[in-house]
Amino acid sequence: MATLNTISIGPEKEIILLDFNYDTDSILEINERLGPFSSDITFKYSNVRDPLSEFWNKTEIDCIAGCCGINAFVLWPEEIVEVVKSLDIETLVNQLERVKEQVLVSDAQIISYRRLNYNFARSSFLELMDYLITEIKQWV
Repeated sequence: MATLNTISIGPEKEIILLDFNYDTDSILEINERLGPFSSDITFKYSNVRDPLSEFWNKTEIDCIAGCCGINAFVLWPEEIVEVVKSLDIETLVNQLERVKEQVLVSDAQIISYRRLNYNFARSSFLELMDYLITEIKQWV
């Protein structure tokens, strides 16, 4: 039996990254710029901080996504606690929920998330979003 890739989310805890078929499954590319952070003009002419981008930047510590994809990110609860201390947690949760909503309203079975440099099976991506939303919500 083939070894499945996983995302470590704590000691003895992981999210299994299921396989998919590029030939038959449809692909959804996640739109990262959501809500008040959707306009490039917002970033160009203001100092608005984007909690979702900051979250990914601060958890990308094992390597860089361009090299290691999702494995560049440390998503253990202890790391999440430290990262969200300096973020607008309510906005971050809203952004993650909107990312999840993009998947839920689509019938795509492959989720392409450029920021993480990874293509996920739909159910694996939804499991990751649910985990992050649950972990972060407890700090609101």
